[in-house]
Amino acid sequence: MSYVRNRQRLFRLVRIYPVIALTTLLLAYLLGGFTDQVDPLIPQEVIITALYLFVGAVPLVFIIAFLIIGRVGDKAALKNNNHTDKLNYKSGFDLPIEQMHGYKLALITGRTPTLTGLTGDTYLSDSSAKCSINSEHVPPVAECECGFYAYSDIDEARFEGSINPGAFLLDVDLYGVGFKYARGYRAETQVVNELMTPGRCQFCRILPAKVFVTTYKLGYDDISWWQWQIRCLLCSSSFKESDKLSVDQMSKSLKLLIT
Repeated sequence: MSYVRNRQRLFRLVRIYPVIALTTLLLAYLLGGFTDQVDPLIPQEVIITALYLFVGAVPLVFIIAFLIIGRVGDKAALKNNNHTDKLNYKSGFDLPIEQMHGYKLALITGRTPTLTGLTGDTYLSDSSAKCSINSEHVPPVAECECGFYAYSDIDEARFEGSINPGAFLLDVDLYGVGFKYARGYRAETQVVNELMTPGRCQFCRILPAKVFVTTYKLGYDDISWWQWQIRCLLCSSSFKESDKLSVDQMSKSLKLLIT
């Protein structure tokens, strides 16, 4: 889990970097770095040189840290792929029995609201996984990536949601054949118990979220889609009634509990 924790710490540092930069500039100003003072506490040349070093070194450190974290993540994924033999058992009856309860992220897309994974696959609130790579696979297959995934730690799922601002947090139960990993599970079937909405509007990030609205998104290679967000009454006021759904209406459309 050290890779996950270090990745989270790095993202948090990136988020507070603007505050650190402003604080550094303010400190440089107070020390006379931008004014010609007589007999300053610290020579102006020293302050300006320190600012140049800060501007050049700190972003470089962040870049190196991202490269290292990415490299560690690639090694962890490769290690999992190279140890698939540990997932195999002589008999299906020898598979360990464990309740696979977890959390995941999903978008709500389509003119008719549909749950859509971050990889683009759509599913219902109660679904069996299908392999898009090999139609002969009955997910999950150890040597493949097919199956439904879920985090075992809700805090990790929430963190991933913070870097995917259009996504919603789902509470799920996984059933059937399943594999356990360091970060969660991969299994055959999935039941979505609950969709947890953010407390604040997904547009202004300030006012309470009240109404679902849909917008038309344009992507690469002329790919376009409808995506639903939950917004406050103010940010949803410009939408047509046909492009709005109340929480109860969305709950009925997706056939799951929304909180």
